[in-house]
Amino acid sequence: MAESIEVREVDVLPRVATWCLGLGGVLAALGILAIAAPWAASTVIDYLCGGTLIAAGASQLAAAAGTWTWRGFWLALVCGALSVVAGAAMLAIPVEGIHALVTFLGIVILLEAAAKLAAAFSVPRDFPRGWILFDGILTAVLGGILLTSPAGQAGVYLGVLIGINLLSSGISTAAAGFWLRRSAPLLGRDERIGPTAAGS
Repeated sequence: MAESIEVREVDVLPRVATWCLGLGGVLAALGILAIAAPWAASTVIDYLCGGTLIAAGASQLAAAAGTWTWRGFWLALVCGALSVVAGAAMLAIPVEGIHALVTFLGIVILLEAAAKLAAAFSVPRDFPRGWILFDGILTAVLGGILLTSPAGQAGVYLGVLIGINLLSSGISTAAAGFWLRRSAPLLGRDERIGPTAAGS
């Protein structure tokens, strides 16, 4: 029974590798598109964030309307209204919305870089950790550039740097997929040889 579970786990690896390769290709393609049209990419992100804020604020206001007797009614009402106002401002003044996004995403990207660098030192020895390490360092540089970018060039920087981030993430994800595809037969052979050798 234990052997069949181990074999089943090994058989999953090719599917995971295929997903990694597909996801890596999609991320790389999105990164190239963002680099080719940085202002368009920044505007799309601004509109998505604005729409998300409006939707979240509207749902919070709707929830608050049904709980007007609760102690936290006014807090929920104010939070929902602020979310709607912030989202509407991002849609009405996309340039200012993009500038605010640049600062926020710069911080988020720096946190992402820290996570990637930590992951680079926790993977197996034969894993392509070099790609993850390179991705983490590049992500940290991009976050620093975003935080120090001038206001007039924020949209271009945002689109280009997000494109580079997506491209590097796509490459590292595809590298993981290639490693899994190459290692799956070796892992399968080890799992099948192990129980036989132990029994003999």
